[in-house]
Amino acid sequence: MVSSDIWRGSTLRIAIGIILIVLLAGEVSAAINATSVEIRGQVWNESEPVRYWNPINFAGFFYDIKDNLGTENLTILQPDLSSWQRMIAKSNLIYSTQAQPRGLKVADALGLTGNNAGLTARGLEQAAPGKAFDQGLYWMLGWQGEKYVAVNGKVDRLSKLILEQRSSADVKNLTVGETWNIGDGWVLKVNSTNIITAPKKVQLILSKDGIKKNETVINESMIYTYVERNLSNETDVPLFVTYVSNISIDAVQLKYTWAISDSIIQINSGDTYGVFKDAMVAGKTLALSNTDTTVILARGTTISLMGKLNFRVADSDILRFYPMVVQTEPGTYEVRGSVWNDTSIKNANYWNPMNFAGFFYDINENLGNEKLTILQNNLCGSISSTGCTQQRTIDKNNLTYSTAAQAKALKVASALGLVGDNIGLTMKGLEQAAPGKAFDQGLYWILGWQGEKYVAVNGKVDKLSKLIIEHGTAAAEKKTLTVGETWDIGDGWELTANSIDAKATPRQVWLTLSKDGIKKDDKVVSSGTTDAKPIYTYVEKSIGGETDVPVFVTYVDSIFAGATTDMVQLRYTWAISESVTQINSGSTYGVFKDAVVSGKTLALKNTDTAVSLTRESIIDLMGSMNFKVADSDTLRFYPFVTYEIPHTPPPPPPPKPFDTMKFEPYTWNLVSVPRTLIN
Repeated sequence: MVSSDIWRGSTLRIAIGIILIVLLAGEVSAAINATSVEIRGQVWNESEPVRYWNPINFAGFFYDIKDNLGTENLTILQPDLSSWQRMIAKSNLIYSTQAQPRGLKVADALGLTGNNAGLTARGLEQAAPGKAFDQGLYWMLGWQGEKYVAVNGKVDRLSKLILEQRSSADVKNLTVGETWNIGDGWVLKVNSTNIITAPKKVQLILSKDGIKKNETVINESMIYTYVERNLSNETDVPLFVTYVSNISIDAVQLKYTWAISDSIIQINSGDTYGVFKDAMVAGKTLALSNTDTTVILARGTTISLMGKLNFRVADSDILRFYPMVVQTEPGTYEVRGSVWNDTSIKNANYWNPMNFAGFFYDINENLGNEKLTILQNNLCGSISSTGCTQQRTIDKNNLTYSTAAQAKALKVASALGLVGDNIGLTMKGLEQAAPGKAFDQGLYWILGWQGEKYVAVNGKVDKLSKLIIEHGTAAAEKKTLTVGETWDIGDGWELTANSIDAKATPRQVWLTLSKDGIKKDDKVVSSGTTDAKPIYTYVEKSIGGETDVPVFVTYVDSIFAGATTDMVQLRYTWAISESVTQINSGSTYGVFKDAVVSGKTLALKNTDTAVSLTRESIIDLMGSMNFKVADSDTLRFYPFVTYEIPHTPPPPPPPKPFDTMKFEPYTWNLVSVPRTLIN
């Protein structure tokens, strides 16, 4: 169990990060396509400084909702961090993790957890005091955000959990001669069965990486355990467990299979792990410190801490940062929020970007206003001594989703120091920079919708367009085009540099803007000088029922005349999609309906749909947003958004060289050739 101190430490303002778990069960709503997924934790802010992160406010750390497991912790000890003191001194950043006992599913299912004699009688080796499966338990912990098993309970010797069939419905049927590829090189084969004897028997062969590890005969209703006698200086390490549920004439049914890797990670006190060193073990706790390394929180940086664990620092005068990991491997992932738990403080009657990182948040500008709120206060998993009455349903009109648009400065306006100066912006070429227009004072309106970032078209929160590109001030975000070159901006937008007039004062470039291969606009723009109009704005006259919508902005920073070719350098480019999402009050969005607009806020309720929080279920809320409910008598659940990183197919093989190609000889069929040709 997570300690009560950790749970009490979470408040309604705790910002939960993103946990990356490959989805194992349940039908979920549409995933958001991505090339990478950032796993973020609670934001450290000068006004609300964070002293530690754990699985409650940083879901990049391992957490198991079913058994409420997870104890990783990242702690800042020093009190003097500020915008002027952007440095975590040596020995002031601590990473720790603690192993927790977890019952083997086979021991739970047989009702023998805590009964070593009964487990040993059923074939579970090591079920003895001081052994790895003492009382039918093993030790689990997080390490750098991933789930590991503490080998023989040693927290400095870690093995990946390869497979754990925890559901009674999760069975594996194998016919005689069939092999089961379990993962990580483990393969189990059913060699033969014998149903004449009593009890029935099956012969199993267990292999690892193609090498036979063990061959044994197991009775029906018995446990098969494979124990490695010597592994990484540990003796008698159980690596594989399965339960023979049923044996027939030519098949066997296996349940509650458990397997770990035989590749052991050894945590040594003298080794360095990123900025951390001096690993110390105290009982079931492992702790490391930044003994030799100062952590500099420079603005606009990503600081590597250990493995995939980083700090991301806002590009802002005000110090803001959060821990994160980034997932880039293809797959489908959960992005979870704070856990609602009926046995502790109800720490998530609402979720916002501070406790659900599935919602949109911009750390540089500190923007993000999505909110999911449960209005009723009688939710509970089961009857208890506290007077809790079972109520696993969020009644109609008691779940609300809201979002609010916030003003954000165009980068070109802030870079030129003209935010709030419509006249200056208009003189520089920024159209719509006028009171009541989309770029009034150099601003536009941004908001989250179902976890994604949108622009409120002309400031209307019920008309949304995807933000395709928004270049900042970094040198890497400059775009250089040679004459004749076309820039594929995204979402069908393309910009071509047709020609350059280097003799003009100031120099000029002729640009053509296209969308989906159709020319939208072309214009001659001057380079950035004191008297020039270097901003190019394209305004769509009618889109999504709105008139005069700016959809593209760029700034001509420099024009170069070269010996062989001319070039133009563009900065602060901004573009939105022409595809507008219209939010209608009468439309249904998952469980939500009756959208209401009030100023810059958009709100919806579960007007017609009660939300039943059935144990071990995934509930589709809206778009890619869901609730996940624990398989537990205690009511625990959290919201999550799914992200999918698509698999990229491998490139086709290169063509064979000409001299290796085979040619089939062609044989003339003389019967079919006209006689005139033969003559």
